[in-house]
Amino acid sequence: MKVTKVLTASLLALSLVALSGCGKEQTPVGGTSGDVLTQPFTEVTKINGQVFGTFYYITVPGGYPGGEDTLRSDAEFVFTKVGKAISTFDKTAEIARFNEHHSTGDFPISSYLGQVLEEVQRQSRRIGQAMDPTVGPLVNLWGFGPKGQIEHAPTDEQIAETKTYVGLDKFSLRRAGGTAFLVKTDPRVELDLSTIGEGLAADELAAIMDQKGVANYMIAIAGAIRSKGANPEGKLWRVGIEDPLSNGQKVFTAVCPQGMAISTAGSYRNFFIDDKTNDFYSHVIDPKTGRPIAHRTVSVSVVDRAALVTDALDTGLLVMGAKEAVEWGNKNDVAVYAIEIDEQGKAKETHSRAFDVYLKCQVHHNLTQTVPLE
Repeated sequence: MKVTKVLTASLLALSLVALSGCGKEQTPVGGTSGDVLTQPFTEVTKINGQVFGTFYYITVPGGYPGGEDTLRSDAEFVFTKVGKAISTFDKTAEIARFNEHHSTGDFPISSYLGQVLEEVQRQSRRIGQAMDPTVGPLVNLWGFGPKGQIEHAPTDEQIAETKTYVGLDKFSLRRAGGTAFLVKTDPRVELDLSTIGEGLAADELAAIMDQKGVANYMIAIAGAIRSKGANPEGKLWRVGIEDPLSNGQKVFTAVCPQGMAISTAGSYRNFFIDDKTNDFYSHVIDPKTGRPIAHRTVSVSVVDRAALVTDALDTGLLVMGAKEAVEWGNKNDVAVYAIEIDEQGKAKETHSRAFDVYLKCQVHHNLTQTVPLE
């Protein structure tokens, strides 16, 4: 079997390209003299490492209260909190235990996980359930989940059977006092929140930094980024959306999030090839068809108020494809940027009107304050 499994981080902070082992540092594009916020910083706190099966990089111009050790401690606290709530690999995590709860009876969960699920459900409904937290069984069926790789594509019958217990209507969330409960309509229902894990962790750590009065930071966890204020050079933070044809060696375009969250979903790094048919199968599964996406859109980026929101939206918008995704962005005033491969094999972009301001990389003071996720 010919299998390709690569980290799916499609969004890289330009200031961190050299650190992330992606080759020579790229020169930011789209920068102007209008992106200067302050003088360069003499003190910068940085940490990096691995979490959730991917990499993270955190930079704090001006220094972090308590220094590198405290920053690492705060980050590890957040990673543990998020992992214990949504991991499907840690058998003691809430979601993992719910998935093993083969019953239609009440399953108690933390109020925290209940809030996360409510937001995920809300964002899923916004995009017609193109992103669905119950898609896990289909992801496993295609060999991209914790149950391991497969050699051949599943049959039509297997896909149809699995779809009978996939969908937002296959579970319910209710509250009683200070406790939340999940209920399955079918004992086989499973939840998979991996698509929002990085964004959720970025938001949680950003909230801690905001509470501590940290004015400048960049939190990059795989394809989810939260930033605020200025970079070490005293300019607007720039992040680079990766060129899908460059194998991680080139930035397709630069974006200035201006205090907002940004994340990218990509379909070109994680796939398998059937060793009998030689067919290519992306890891991005359309919950409605039960099959990997088959269109030419390979990357969708979203800018919004919180990384949990952008992480929840980007995968679903990728499932929809560039045309529908950008149309949805224009209709709902959401910043959406899509890359697709044309028939000549070249990458081309399209984006919603709301994304324009983030491409100009000039200071817009009305955009530099984020709205906290409730």
